[in-house]
Amino acid sequence: MKRNKFKTQFWTRISTMVFSVFIITSCSNLDENPDEVQLNPANLTSDDALAATLTGMYRNLIDGAKDTQFRIAAFGGDDLTTHSASNKIAFRESDWRRLTSSSSRIETAYNTSYNVITLANIAIEAQSKIISTDKAKVDRLIGEAYFMRAFSYMHLTKSYGRVPLQLVPNSNEELSRASFVDIYTQIEADLVKAEELLPNVFPGIPVVGARPNKGTAKAFLSRLYLMWGGYPIKDASKYALAASKAKEVIDNEGTYGFGLTNDFRALWTEANRFNQNESVFALVSCVTCGVHNRTMGRLGLPAEAGGWNETFGEVAFFEDMEADASANGTEKRFNDTYVLEVIPRSKRPLGADWRTWVDPHPVLRKIAGGDLTEPGANNTLGNFNIYFMRYAEVLLNYAEAVGRSGGNDPAAWDALNRVRTRAGATSTLTSADGTLTDLAFMERKWEFAGEFLRMHDLVRTETLSAALANRSPKEWVDVVNNTTPITSGGEEFYFTPIPQAELDIYPGLNN
Repeated sequence: MKRNKFKTQFWTRISTMVFSVFIITSCSNLDENPDEVQLNPANLTSDDALAATLTGMYRNLIDGAKDTQFRIAAFGGDDLTTHSASNKIAFRESDWRRLTSSSSRIETAYNTSYNVITLANIAIEAQSKIISTDKAKVDRLIGEAYFMRAFSYMHLTKSYGRVPLQLVPNSNEELSRASFVDIYTQIEADLVKAEELLPNVFPGIPVVGARPNKGTAKAFLSRLYLMWGGYPIKDASKYALAASKAKEVIDNEGTYGFGLTNDFRALWTEANRFNQNESVFALVSCVTCGVHNRTMGRLGLPAEAGGWNETFGEVAFFEDMEADASANGTEKRFNDTYVLEVIPRSKRPLGADWRTWVDPHPVLRKIAGGDLTEPGANNTLGNFNIYFMRYAEVLLNYAEAVGRSGGNDPAAWDALNRVRTRAGATSTLTSADGTLTDLAFMERKWEFAGEFLRMHDLVRTETLSAALANRSPKEWVDVVNNTTPITSGGEEFYFTPIPQAELDIYPGLNN
């Protein structure tokens, strides 16, 4: 299947230094030059050309991921909601599981992911033709290509379910949707290759997680196996593999540079975007360089505060987390997750209680910004990191996977309690408090609130219907559009439809 809407031409002369600077500080000029060279494997014969191809992958990823619609599928979870009118309607449709193939905003994740995959295919196909005296450099760049292809297919299948597998560069072959097993198997194969080729620490990259390393590949394998054990494949044998891969990362966290940051709130500040070792994989923004994050700041604020009403917290989820925090001493994490104080830069005074606002929804600090005095928090373009995986997920992957595979390893309880301790918990969880599986899954709910992960956890555990049924009555009726949410269904309930533009071009995708 030949990807439409994607320029298959890209420059081949860009220095490795510039590429590294882009990933570290996002301060290089990465505009495409379509006139220099036809991008195909035959043109890639040097490590500089290979590095340029990798630059294109990151350029495409950040161009898509900088906008909220890249993760529009996540609005189906019970932690996120949005305004019900204006140009937010697609987010509302996702929130209420009413997206159709003609809905707006659903093409970004699809096109972005396949753009990255196209470049990854080209790099992988060209690897045998690269002439270089630096084998380690070539290996890590090819390892990145495998990782980026796996990452993109993982995002595609989490968002759209069964998608086509495209593994050959510049192919015009008509492809249909692959099975979930085939998609997961391909992601696994790519991550295994990435794990083999990537270094323990990516050289010259002081920002942990800005470029994938061997630990990153292992961590994403753990996530994949956890998904594989749940819906839609339900292969419970994969839970042991999820635990094993997560444990490999935990046992070598110092080698890979991973850890839990002491200041949870600082993860969502501009000032600390270069100082986080919790990032397993993330994009680092730089507004002045033209590489920015448009998912935060005003997008998480109500209109009264000059906001865009785009991403809010759901009422029942907020109330449940508030009660849990009070019961377990995790008020610190709760206060770091939501904005509870008066917003100081409002157009007119706001009360401290969000329930009195015109659009009464909790404000997520992870969207509005960890420090509301920073420039990005009062803007729609911010220097905030875009996290695709934090180290806390590796710890909780391990705890949950051990539980789901029938284990009760003390190290798994330790991993769970490390996350809770950082959250401010005053007690240590043991088997007397419940099963490891249930406690770890609940901890994920609170730890990743508002981070576009909850929806996918609800899908793999087939608990989405129950979670959405727990909505506050205030969320139940859309008075603007006179609609109510869908709360159950099959595959179409769990996944976003493939965009109509793709269905029109490739009829095989309709099946």
